[in-house]
Amino acid sequence: MSLKWLEARHFRNLTHISVDLDPGLNLFFGDNGSGKTSLLESSYFLSTARSFRDTGLDPVIQRGALDCLLRGKVQTGDMEHHIGISRDRGGSREIKINSEATRKSSELARLLPALILGPHSVDLLIGSPTLRRRFLNWGLFHVKPGPVSSDRSSTSVTATGSSSTDFPANWEEANRCLRQRNLLLRRYTANSQAGNTKELETWSARLASYANQIDRQRAQYVELYRPLFTEIVQQLAGIDGVMFDYYRGWHRETDLLDIYLKEADLDQKRGFTQKGFQRADVRITVSGQPASKVCSRGELKSLVWAMILAQGALASDTSTSEGARGTLYLIDDLASEFDEEHRRRVCKFLVETGQQVLLTGVEEKSLLAACKNQYGRLFHVKHGEVEVQEH
Repeated sequence: MSLKWLEARHFRNLTHISVDLDPGLNLFFGDNGSGKTSLLESSYFLSTARSFRDTGLDPVIQRGALDCLLRGKVQTGDMEHHIGISRDRGGSREIKINSEATRKSSELARLLPALILGPHSVDLLIGSPTLRRRFLNWGLFHVKPGPVSSDRSSTSVTATGSSSTDFPANWEEANRCLRQRNLLLRRYTANSQAGNTKELETWSARLASYANQIDRQRAQYVELYRPLFTEIVQQLAGIDGVMFDYYRGWHRETDLLDIYLKEADLDQKRGFTQKGFQRADVRITVSGQPASKVCSRGELKSLVWAMILAQGALASDTSTSEGARGTLYLIDDLASEFDEEHRRRVCKFLVETGQQVLLTGVEEKSLLAACKNQYGRLFHVKHGEVEVQEH
């Protein structure tokens, strides 16, 4: 998979760009504020229909414009897919894939899996557990362990869409059940009614069933992911004693439905379900201590980048009926994140994966040195315009 061509109109400070991309390493250099991050953001937007910088709509639309348009061509095996997204200030959004409209942004993600790495990435380790749950969910969307069973040793992998288990469906149903149970809890609280009713028990049982399925899928995914993460940590950071652990959101030895039934009164007082898949987390420790407490800022960056790069590598290690899958890596301002040695390690890893990479930096010389001149195309970004540089 690779993004062959990208067009952006009135997106951030990009009035109109049209860029033909190499399937390997693409380097973009230019001054701060020239549009490099906006170019990465536009690529990410094509994959997710949202920004990695904020959730607001207006900021991504160029000042003075009424809407923005993003288009791209994605090569998957022998097939070429045309994708496009338009958004306006009124909140309307249109997504098209091969000229067919769709409401599901997940269809974009299936065609163009993308991961962003940059100055904000360290938040994955030191920020809210919500970010780490999204990290797990991204992995399960693109790499599906299956089939789900109570046997945690089952670790077979199938490509997205071909597994007998369906994480997106489980996720949607689990959240529907969670919303319904929380609604009942708040209703009982408002009406001063007892919470242990038949209706609450029914939704509790449904929620527990889907939560258990999600837990098993997450646990199986982590078993596949952990050894690759450990290997990449050594390549990038050289830190010993690193462990990646998964916490499901309730006590390991306790049945979730029993928790819901026994703690219904407490949940009712709080007005929401306290335990379950929505409280899951992953933790990184170094020699048994939380990484956030014992590692330097530079070491934390290395660990987080290893987390994300390992996730992309695992997602790329599958195949579909249309050909080899892949991951688009979007690297923002590599030089500001690492010293020269670590920049070389990152670039070496990226080149060896054979995946498509869009990598930005201020100085052309430092980018070329980091990748040892092993790149596909080099671009100069200036005042929101992109110009190809000859080798």
